[in-house]
Amino acid sequence: MKVKVKDFEMYYEDMGKGTPLVLIHGVGGDSTEWSEVAPEMSKEIRCIAVDLRGHGKSEKPDMPYTQDMFADDVAALLDILKISKAYVCGISMGGFVAQKMALTHPEKVDGLILIDTTPRMPAKTIQIAGAWGKAFAEKGLQAYIDAEIKDIFHPMFARRHKDVIKRFADSMKTREAKTSARVNQGYMKSPPLMEKDIKKIKVPTLIIHGREDQVVPVEEAELMHKEIQNSQIAIIPFAGHGALLERRDYFIDLILYFIEDSKKKLTS
Repeated sequence: MKVKVKDFEMYYEDMGKGTPLVLIHGVGGDSTEWSEVAPEMSKEIRCIAVDLRGHGKSEKPDMPYTQDMFADDVAALLDILKISKAYVCGISMGGFVAQKMALTHPEKVDGLILIDTTPRMPAKTIQIAGAWGKAFAEKGLQAYIDAEIKDIFHPMFARRHKDVIKRFADSMKTREAKTSARVNQGYMKSPPLMEKDIKKIKVPTLIIHGREDQVVPVEEAELMHKEIQNSQIAIIPFAGHGALLERRDYFIDLILYFIEDSKKKLTS
């Protein structure tokens, strides 16, 4: 589906009924990042997977994309869908957006699920993202895909699950270099640093991270758990930045249980 959100057309997929859960992808990605988990979760809850401004099938205005802008866009979509409050789940850069929503639109957020993300920009993350961008600029799309796949998936998973990795790689073939460039411009215009602010997050928060994440160090998850008062943390062994796909069933169980349990606590 597409709908006019502020100054652009936003694509989203809406499936299931019940408690709404907004799913926010990483930089350069789109709603297909949730295709391995959303159909199963939608048997119990309502899953709304978005394509952020400039990503996927959404309109791609030529401008810097800031994290505040992304958060405002998602909040506006909830208004259009007449959803007063939702759980918000973000992976990697989508975790920036989720945290921003909890800080700038707290009245719309029932709870947070933060996957392989951070409240700041670690040096290692900047280094790896820079290498991906260089591969894209100098050698083209396939080199970029190969570089990202190598860094995202844990070798233990990669050796036996080539079908999942191929589906992920195929989903990357529509990516455009200018999308990441516009996100980087947004970082320069408005850094997504939330480390000093995340103490203000009061909603129930589930933090999930691959212990061997090579893109966002696991220490970032531990920092969020320390600073966000009402948070739980699940560190997944032998999993990398692609932990969502590497431990698919575990993720589904974690997310659905967290939502059900936090709802009970809110109403008790």
